[in-house]
Amino acid sequence: MPTKFLARLKAVDFYKKLPSDLSEATLAGAWISIGAAIVISVLLGLEFFNFMQVQTQTELVVDRSRQGELLRINFNISFPALSCEFATLDVSDALGTKKINLTKTLRKTPLDFDGNWAGLAEHDRQLPEPKYDDEMPELDDVDISLPLTEQTFEWTLQRYPIVFVNFYAPWCPWCQRMEPSWEAATKQIHDKYPESDGRIRMAKVDCTAQNPLCMKHGITGFPSMRVYRKGHDEIYTHGLKDHEAYTGHRTVQAFVAFVESLVPSAGKPHTRHANLKKVSKHAGCNLAGFVLVKKVPGTLHFLAKSSGHHSFDNEQMNMTHHIHHFYFGSRPSPYRYKFLQKLHPLGLQKDWADKLQDDNFFSVNPLTTHEHALQAVLTTIEAGSGSTYTNYDAYEYTVHSHAYVDDTDAIPASKFSYSLSPIQIVVRETQKHWYRFLTSTCAIVGGVFTVAGILDSVVYQGVQLAKKAEIGKLS
Repeated sequence: MPTKFLARLKAVDFYKKLPSDLSEATLAGAWISIGAAIVISVLLGLEFFNFMQVQTQTELVVDRSRQGELLRINFNISFPALSCEFATLDVSDALGTKKINLTKTLRKTPLDFDGNWAGLAEHDRQLPEPKYDDEMPELDDVDISLPLTEQTFEWTLQRYPIVFVNFYAPWCPWCQRMEPSWEAATKQIHDKYPESDGRIRMAKVDCTAQNPLCMKHGITGFPSMRVYRKGHDEIYTHGLKDHEAYTGHRTVQAFVAFVESLVPSAGKPHTRHANLKKVSKHAGCNLAGFVLVKKVPGTLHFLAKSSGHHSFDNEQMNMTHHIHHFYFGSRPSPYRYKFLQKLHPLGLQKDWADKLQDDNFFSVNPLTTHEHALQAVLTTIEAGSGSTYTNYDAYEYTVHSHAYVDDTDAIPASKFSYSLSPIQIVVRETQKHWYRFLTSTCAIVGGVFTVAGILDSVVYQGVQLAKKAEIGKLS
């Protein structure tokens, strides 16, 4: 029984064999066989390489961000002509949300004329609103001191151990409001500490008449009140020079009390007063940090502003700036960056996330405002490695920048207006299954073998016909 079954089983053999003495080997068949083996090897190598490559699938979907999710905007911008004393960041959006004078996530660093760091980075702090005296008619006619000129300014600083100076502009409303109180306080102090005492003096400088003097002393907002000891207002912090600026209340009582507290230090070694604010001596400022905003159109405003009631000469404002970086979201770790680089549909360009990096924008004309319009798109990378650490949300954006002269009363600014596309790009990693690779392998081997067999038959029959023609037996 087993013998008959095995005999019948031979009938289903797809690959029936011819006896070796009935088969013929040819030289052409050998070359074709070698060529077929080479082709099979090359195609199998290419197929294996393609199987090991990561394949991606790109889809466009409506942004799947959770409602209320915040977007992080990171920035590092240098303003060579904007003092850290008044440099401010305001944020507003289309929903009416306004964040005025951000301080917690903003870091300021003074810059010198060449754009180099000239001080320690500091987080800004909110100053209290200064108080003023109520209008008192008896103060309006007081004017006991003439504004100093450049010559009398230097003489006064050398003559008195301590000089409390008010740099003002006649057109400034805060200066006008403060003027009666300043004059009344000056009269009280000079009556109590006359020339014969010689320890302290209060003085004022009209910056519209003495503009070079005010620029020399770094005055960019009015009124600015500085304390000069032994001819200068500089304090030294870690080898760097700063100003001593008064930011307290603007009443007669506050001025008199402050000056009285200075008198005991006249002629003694310099010690910074506890109620004085340290202000950078340099005109430039680097602003770095981040803001968290809602995912709606909004604007970041970089401008000069003072919570302590100062006015500015808009024509003197220069908003030239250098952008070190400006990008959305967070930078990927090296591990995630590897997957992002591998899976991104068109690869990663140098400025893939930060189109503004290392760009310069110059204010050629007075009253120039710079505006940057940014359109951001969210690309979500979903790697198929099975680890959530390889998934990443990458924000890319396009930007259009322009500068214009604003002849209104608005202070020149640098604006970064952003909006987010409602379309999200999802890039998924797709891997080939092993059976597809096995199918391709079989197709390559079988196809090349079959084509080579056909070619061998054609060559063999051609050779046979040629031989018959040679001996005259072709018919």
